[in-house]
Amino acid sequence: MSDSYRTEEEQVEALKAWWRENGKSTLVAIALAVMGVFGWQGWQKQQQADQSTASAIYQNLLTAANGDNGQATLAQIATANHLADTLKADYTGTTYAHFAALYKAKFAVDDNDLNAAAAELQWVLDNGAIDEVRIQARLRLAKVLLAEGQMDEAMKLTVGENKGYSAAFSEVKGDILAAQGDSVGALSVYQQARDIAATGEGGQSLLINLKIQQLENAQQSDENQTGNDESAANDSAKKGDV
Repeated sequence: MSDSYRTEEEQVEALKAWWRENGKSTLVAIALAVMGVFGWQGWQKQQQADQSTASAIYQNLLTAANGDNGQATLAQIATANHLADTLKADYTGTTYAHFAALYKAKFAVDDNDLNAAAAELQWVLDNGAIDEVRIQARLRLAKVLLAEGQMDEAMKLTVGENKGYSAAFSEVKGDILAAQGDSVGALSVYQQARDIAATGEGGQSLLINLKIQQLENAQQSDENQTGNDESAANDSAKKGDV
């Protein structure tokens, strides 16, 4: 208390007056602080519990998806799809849910349902997946859109952060150009993809080399055909002169 109070009685009375004016707000502040601490601890425990439950569901999903000896039955795929739906609905913000959607996209592709696969991959992109998972989803979605004939939309997905998957994205870009009839552009991009893959930046070097060889053979065949046509035209012209 302040030194201006000359007696203990005055100090006590001043304390009582202060408490009447400020006591309730002080208790509320203390209560809120305590609630904040316990609320944060409770939230952390709930998050840990959610992660643990989501992890268990995802493990069951993997077991069903892998099936017996790596070959899942229709019933096991149905179970895996159901578990994936549960993760997406109840644990949306977790990486387990995002991987579950990737599995659903795979099942859809296996079932030749490209629209459903595209929807699952777009869901991953729209629901806060970590960067690496987003990159995988973009890559797979580009392939699905290419298969659906949506060349422009597929090409847009090849632009952006591709860390660790640069060769794979370049390969898809080459596939799109090849599908559009630009064999020269496709060959150039495939060669870039091959060079990137050699550094370990993702991509299947053997498959890329095969695509390069096919385009080079096709171009060589075209050049040979052009040469034959020109030779035939020259021979015809000479005969005409005679």
